[in-house]
Amino acid sequence: MAKNLQSIQILRAERAIALGCPADKIVKLPMGLNLSLYQFKARYLEANEPIKIITVARLVEKKGIEYSIRAVAEVLKQYPNLIYRIVGDGVLRNSLEELIRELGVSEKIKLLGWMTQEEVRQLYVDSHLFILSSVTAQDGDKEGQGLVLQEAQAMGLPVLSTIHNGIPDGVLDGKSGFLVPETDVKALVERISYLITNPEKWPEMGRVGRAFVEENYDINLLNDRLVKIYENLLKSSEPSNH
Repeated sequence: MAKNLQSIQILRAERAIALGCPADKIVKLPMGLNLSLYQFKARYLEANEPIKIITVARLVEKKGIEYSIRAVAEVLKQYPNLIYRIVGDGVLRNSLEELIRELGVSEKIKLLGWMTQEEVRQLYVDSHLFILSSVTAQDGDKEGQGLVLQEAQAMGLPVLSTIHNGIPDGVLDGKSGFLVPETDVKALVERISYLITNPEKWPEMGRVGRAFVEENYDINLLNDRLVKIYENLLKSSEPSNH
């Protein structure tokens, strides 16, 4: 898996180079978070408590919501003590609602619609696991960074996502969460089932995710890094005295 992720990261840089960007000009600076708004909480499963999974995403093709719905519906056959809540709105809402009805899981999988950032953070607090099953849309549209994955990790949620565009840079596969191939419902089912049957893994995955986000996605640190980038550019553009 690590080899696959490295190959994907190299390909993204190669695409930029193919478009004419000099290799030595490529600097990676991700979008960051104000971590004071995302308080860490270790995740534990209380006795008789349903496992609560959350997705936060626009209801558009590239978010891959169809695949997470199908995967959770399959998992529910073996683990019915489960609730899956999807926050967001978009053009696919009606078709996703129809899919949920067809799969017979309307009591367990809920489309909650648009919510404020504070309402979303409260749902993060009230959840155990996070899913974002992004895919490449038929028109080629792709996910960028998937910032919600960093939000979820910052709050201590183990995450499950896909090997898709910028996402592998933002999740420690096998440590803070898991990554599976795009559109692979079977792989999603396997990883969801693993997380459900191993809740003792959640707190450590959450701590690893929080530390990863603190180190790499703190908006204050990224702002400092951006200033350094501009300072270096200014220095390199200064006329030589020789």
